[in-house]
Amino acid sequence: MKYKSNTNKCYYFKSILALFLTFAAANIAFAGQTIDEVRSKWIGVDINKVIEKHGYPDHSVKAPNGNNVYIFVKNIKKFYPVPVLRQPERNDIDMYNTKTGTYSYGTSTNNGGLTIEHQIQNKECAGYFEVNNDKIIVDIKFKGDECPQ
Repeated sequence: MKYKSNTNKCYYFKSILALFLTFAAANIAFAGQTIDEVRSKWIGVDINKVIEKHGYPDHSVKAPNGNNVYIFVKNIKKFYPVPVLRQPERNDIDMYNTKTGTYSYGTSTNNGGLTIEHQIQNKECAGYFEVNNDKIIVDIKFKGDECPQ
């Protein structure tokens, strides 16, 4: 029976690890890239290459200079473990001691201590790709959290 308990713990640990790795993999949209690296990669490239890689843009607008601006929005979910110190829940106790014939008054505690809760934060990054009449990217800007800086 002890072996079965350890096996269950192993499966539990593996499922937690798989969940953690899934969330970590989702966070690599622009991981480690600077705005200069992104610009050097995409400026001068046909906008259709970006569409092939990232899908159709979420929006497009006409810039004052006549160029089109294609806006790609990426929603990023971040998974954070958050330590929480919970105060014990206190219950009033009113007990009768049959040996002494007296009443005891006091409190008992349960469900207290340090626990780990998990929080998911949704963040957004919008990439603005300005394109000339030949469909060539001439400028890139980003707005939002988790964007290249």
